[in-house]
Amino acid sequence: MIGNDPRYQAIIDAYKAGQLQTTAPQYNPIYDIRTEQIKAGELPPGSRFPNPQLPTQPPAEDTPEEPFDPCPPGYQLIDGVCQPDTMFDQGGGDGGYQGPEIDRAQLAVDKMAKDPTIGYGASSILDDYISPGLGEGTFVSFDPSIGRLGSGSLSPFLNIGGAILDPILGLPLRRENLYNQALNFMLENKYGKKVGNDLFKFYSPTEYFSQVAGDVIYPQGNRQGATGVTVADAVRQLQQASQASEGGGAPIAEDLSGGLLYTSPLTTQTSDGKRVRNEPAYRAALARNVKANPTKFRSNVGGTGKAGFIGGR
Repeated sequence: MIGNDPRYQAIIDAYKAGQLQTTAPQYNPIYDIRTEQIKAGELPPGSRFPNPQLPTQPPAEDTPEEPFDPCPPGYQLIDGVCQPDTMFDQGGGDGGYQGPEIDRAQLAVDKMAKDPTIGYGASSILDDYISPGLGEGTFVSFDPSIGRLGSGSLSPFLNIGGAILDPILGLPLRRENLYNQALNFMLENKYGKKVGNDLFKFYSPTEYFSQVAGDVIYPQGNRQGATGVTVADAVRQLQQASQASEGGGAPIAEDLSGGLLYTSPLTTQTSDGKRVRNEPAYRAALARNVKANPTKFRSNVGGTGKAGFIGGR
């Protein structure tokens, strides 16, 4: 016990004798951290307070990690794709891009051309696979050699090397998946049908219209109590609304339709050079718009008594 330790008793006796009444710092004779620090040369003799045992300075802030850049030098990440810096420095300083101006609208079109889930992209993809079919019409069939690395090259090295690398990189399967996605878009929208195991035939305007004429759309949304209208009836209303008034309508100067595999030009040219409307193609185009925008179709737009679309198509 403490009372039996002579060292503690000596301290008590010294205190009673007045030996501890001093302004000098008092060290514990049994153990004092200041004594230990003085012995180690870490603290000046006679110090009142020991050196702190815990750090008194706030910890240094962690250096923030630099963001990871997946692109090589000279490129920057734009919309998930590494693009060359030259695309974004068009003559803005010394050594800047000196080539032709980048057409961003064309870049957007090029991106759409690779999307198999939209009409323009699906048509662009399948356009490479047009093949002979049975009878009249446009047919497509998948060919793994189309788009192969090195195909069409005049260099035997590139041709043979591409044929070796193509399957190693899994590109044939990627092209086939892209082809199938584009084909599914055409099937889901009734733009054609499969013929046998390998061929797909695109419908003519008349064939397409016959496929969708009986489909029912709901201009007010497919909710309970909503009134539906068939595609054929909607097209009839649109045709009536677009009839030229007495005296004739505006002449058709140029026809830019028919650029997709499932479309046909809306006009034909007569022997005397005049352009006249291709009625079956025009009717099919109206049907496609109705099918694509069922909730935007109205039988009476703005109280005019004429059918049309609201909010654009």
